Amino acid sequence: MQKTIRMLVLVALVFFSSLAIKAEEDEFVVGMECNYAPYNWQSQTETAYSVALDGSGYCDGYDVRIAQDIADSLNKKLVIKRIAWDGLQAALDSGEIDAIIAGMTANEDRENGIDFTTPYYDTDMVMIVRKDDELADATSINDFSYKNVVGQISTNYDTVIDQIPNVNHMTPRESYPEMVIALKSHEADGITAEVPVAESIVSANDDLTYVTFAEGQGFDIDNSVSIGLKEGSRGTEEFIAVQEALDNISQETRLEYMTWASENAPSETNEIDGSFIDKVITIAKEYYPIFLYGVYTTLILAIVGTLAGLLIGLLLGTLKAISIDPQDNLFKRVLKKILGLFVNFYVWVIRGTPMMVQAMFVYYGFLRPVLGWGVMSSGLLIISFNTGAYMAEIIRSGIQSIDKGQLEAARSLGMSYKSAMFHIILPQAIRNSFPSIGNEFIVNIKDSSMLNVIGVIELFFETKSVAGSVSLTTETYFIAALIYLFLTTLATWILNYTENKINPNNNLKKV
Repeated sequence: MQKTIRMLVLVALVFFSSLAIKAEEDEFVVGMECNYAPYNWQSQTETAYSVALDGSGYCDGYDVRIAQDIADSLNKKLVIKRIAWDGLQAALDSGEIDAIIAGMTANEDRENGIDFTTPYYDTDMVMIVRKDDELADATSINDFSYKNVVGQISTNYDTVIDQIPNVNHMTPRESYPEMVIALKSHEADGITAEVPVAESIVSANDDLTYVTFAEGQGFDIDNSVSIGLKEGSRGTEEFIAVQEALDNISQETRLEYMTWASENAPSETNEIDGSFIDKVITIAKEYYPIFLYGVYTTLILAIVGTLAGLLIGLLLGTLKAISIDPQDNLFKRVLKKILGLFVNFYVWVIRGTPMMVQAMFVYYGFLRPVLGWGVMSSGLLIISFNTGAYMAEIIRSGIQSIDKGQLEAARSLGMSYKSAMFHIILPQAIRNSFPSIGNEFIVNIKDSSMLNVIGVIELFFETKSVAGSVSLTTETYFIAALIYLFLTTLATWILNYTENKINPNNNLKKV
């Protein structure tokens, strides 16, 4: 037991001894999703304009070329950070990135927290529909009255839907791959998008098309996209330098960049055709290094999070199981009461809030701006403390399942409470709780996906990047489902085997 505890402590120390990660002064760090072709996408193919990503593959596209020109003008090295759309502004506020170049429109709400440059591209808004639908002949947004229309969350493409009379405004989705699934399954009748994005999606999906609207019959919306810099930077030397660099990119050059991006997006260059299985095999072969990196990160998060969470749970669960003895003096009574209240508060808060919310609050509110931690070390800390709350309840119930007579017998033999708990009670409690502890590991394999909101590049994040790049949603997520199923099945088998070894008297049939 002592060796096991020491091993867990060592693992925790290794992974949490993180150095502060600060951007170098000669780097221009830009945040984008890398799954929004043709503006930005992830690929395994290096081109003359792509930028290597931290982990696997490259980020390429129109936004990357614009960002590279600006970085060159600033005499800085361009660094691309993949961050989920909802996390971009928080990353900018915390100083994790210097700018957002991700096809973002400077609407009124965003201007309250971001300082935008002048637009670097402008286009028209269209509607993606099924090719065999009568809406494929639509010429006005009024044709979508009483229809189900969906847009991307926190964008103009969602808010603009309300301009359609009597529309059924669907709950917005996080990404276009998710919306394509809704459209193909007939859950949605239309998807709002701008022309370059619509062209990329349609080129990869033969059953989809997009409709443009007659003059005066379309959406009344600003479709331009701008570079976002930290609020309060307007008028500073940095903002002026970025704006001047953008102004030096001519309209002809910008059009040339978009033409190149539209022609070189994965949905255009990769010949992914054939049956559903053929497409799945093609995507798996082309992007397997990206999926493998996602698996690696996911397993690191799950293993370290479970082991470190078990350490936390052992401590808190033991404290929670301690009862106030009538023979305790006043100091011990007060101390046990305070510790009990602390453990109850910790478990109450962690179990009562989603890990995604915890990640956003802790990382962008403390770990990044105050300590300068990177996303991976922060993700490990967050998942560990989240798991610790559940482990505390598991260990507490395990301790309480042990006959009190064993503790009393140990004490009567002269063992201290600490020694009796450490050598007699906890080993049995862990063995009795092993199925629940193993279940937490399986849960962490899946729930680690919530950490993509702060930019942790795990399997689900990688899947979204690939799906957004190739515009083949169902096939890409099918691959991810198979991978998750394999990981959880393998974990279940290993845990069942281990449980039989540590508890040979267990005659329960394993499923």
